Amino acid sequence: MDDYDRRQFLRTTVPGFLGVLLALPSLSAAATKANANKGRPAKDGAMNWDAFLTSVAEESAKQHLDHWNQEDYLKKISALALRLNREDPLLQKGFAQIKTRLEKGNVDFEYLEKRLDFAICLVQFEKNQTISAHDHPGMTGMILCASGKIHTRNYDLVSETSIALADGKSETRCVLKQSAEQTLLPNQITTLTSQARNIHNLKAEEITQLIDIFTPPYNDQRAKDSRWFNIDPAAQPGTKDLFDALVTK
Repeated sequence: MDDYDRRQFLRTTVPGFLGVLLALPSLSAAATKANANKGRPAKDGAMNWDAFLTSVAEESAKQHLDHWNQEDYLKKISALALRLNREDPLLQKGFAQIKTRLEKGNVDFEYLEKRLDFAICLVQFEKNQTISAHDHPGMTGMILCASGKIHTRNYDLVSETSIALADGKSETRCVLKQSAEQTLLPNQITTLTSQARNIHNLKAEEITQLIDIFTPPYNDQRAKDSRWFNIDPAAQPGTKDLFDALVTK
C-alpha cells in the first residue's frame, strides 16, 4: 500500500469493538479456552486480546474452504467483538499510540494486527473528511464505529463498459446499484463481502474513530487491483438506486 495514499483506504480505531451482536456458543468456548484461569474463564466472561486474535484467526482460516460463507463469518467476528475486553493492556497501548499522534496533529492509521488471513487496524477521521468510493477486490470487511458519527454508502457493480476516447486512450464507465446507506454512531457496524456491498464511500460528520477487520488483508496485488469511482450525484432517470460512475484509477 506504499504507492497509495494510506488515508484513502478504510482503516479503523479500537474503542468501538463493542456493540455488535450474536454471541455464539462456539466462540464462547474459544474465549473460555484462551482466557482460562485455573481451568475457568474470567468471571465477567470478557475476552482478552490474545483470545480474540486466536478466535478471529480460526474463523478467518475458513476462507480457504470451498464453501466459505462470508455473511456468516461477519456475524461470528461481530460476536467476538462483543466479548472483547477493552481494558486489555495491548489494546490500551494501541489507544495510547494513536492518541499521541492525534494530539500532535499527525493522524495516521495504526495496525493492531496483520496476518496472512486478516488485518485489524485503527484510524481517525477529521470532521468532514471523506473517503471517495472504492472497492475491496476479493475482500470481506467489518467496520465498526468506535466514536463519532460517519455516513456510509455501499454499492454493487451492475455493469461496466470500456469506452475508446479520441486520443487513443480509454475510460471505464460503470453502473452501480446502491445497496446500503447508514449513518453510523458509536458501536454500530457496516459490512461488505467480496460480492455484496463491496464498493463504498464515507464522510465523517464529526471527529470519528472506526475499527475495521479485512479478510484477507490488503497486499500488493489487492492494493493494485483496487479501483476508485466518481459516482454521479443523481440516480439514473426513473430509478432510485442505479448510478452511473466513472472509474478514476
